[in-house]
Amino acid sequence: MRKITIKNVTPENKSKNRLQKVFSFPKEEDIARDFFGWISAEHPLTLNGLTYDKVYFGIKFPVFAKTTDGQPYNQPANMDVVLISDDCLAMQCITSCHTEHTHHQAAIFKDAYFKPSCYYKGNPYRASFLRQALRYNEQANGFFAGVQQNISLLLGITNIMHDESALAWFKANNPFIESEVLEHINQNTEMIFTNLLYYCPKMGTNIYGDIHAEEKTYPYLLAEFLFDHLQNNLDEPLLLSRFITTYPELFAEIQSQMPKGLAEYLDNKYVLTNHA
Repeated sequence: MRKITIKNVTPENKSKNRLQKVFSFPKEEDIARDFFGWISAEHPLTLNGLTYDKVYFGIKFPVFAKTTDGQPYNQPANMDVVLISDDCLAMQCITSCHTEHTHHQAAIFKDAYFKPSCYYKGNPYRASFLRQALRYNEQANGFFAGVQQNISLLLGITNIMHDESALAWFKANNPFIESEVLEHINQNTEMIFTNLLYYCPKMGTNIYGDIHAEEKTYPYLLAEFLFDHLQNNLDEPLLLSRFITTYPELFAEIQSQMPKGLAEYLDNKYVLTNHA
């Protein structure tokens, strides 16, 4: 984010400066790396009873096995943040949502979503994902692009949980994850999936409410997709209990665990608490 220099810092100018920061969105990759980059064996994060001491960014998950022409599919879904627990038995998958929840956009799915032959055959939910792609395709009266992103990411997660070739692809295409960590990841690894929304208290908008009366909000659509259509089919260690939260909410929960000075830096840069 561009640093703003203010002369004659009066209370009024301070307020204007904070509002400028609020409405100038940071780069998506910056906030994710700033927020989680400190996690390590020396500075682990405890969250929901699990201790995470490994963090990775831009991890690739295999979406489809083949293209509509029968060629190997090489366009993975990128998970913004992946946390792995100290015992390597749990993986927290986080999609850092930058602006998906602030404007509505249609979902336009590629042809592969509608071709059963393109899916990894070991994934028992491929028919369910195909139905949801048909359901949401070209829908425009709401925040549907985010739902499309979630379908891709959850396809990737459930693929590596069920299909040996998808799991092998995952391990071969994520060289930033250490080999000794990768060897522990298997179909029994507990997966937690979360949408983490960038949201500033000063924006004055309730993202959990009805932002536009005529449109379905981002949280509403995710709840509809994840719980009404998918959760009833899942019978394995994929946890969706915290499928959506915001940076300020998570910041309030974990800031006491951050290294000295980091919480203040993050709050000043991204306006994560309400200073009214």
